[in-house]
Amino acid sequence: MEKLISLNDLAKIIKVNKSKLSYYVSLGLLVPIDIVGKTMIFEKDKTITTIKKIKDLQSKKLTLQQIKNKL
Repeated sequence: MEKLISLNDLAKIIKVNKSKLSYYVSLGLLVPIDIVGKTMIFEKDKTITTIKKIKDLQSKKLTLQQIKNKL
């Protein structure tokens, strides 16, 4: 399994809109480890775990700011 993944590939794997992930990056919920050209690169397993945690906390009606404080 690859350890690094682009935002586009990540969005496809977890079936989440790319713009939503970009928004999470802009809020600081997700942090790329590198940016190559215009491509954000993430640690695959860590980022997928973080997104699952975000979704879980959203299901508990937490705001994105509250979620950011918990990550």
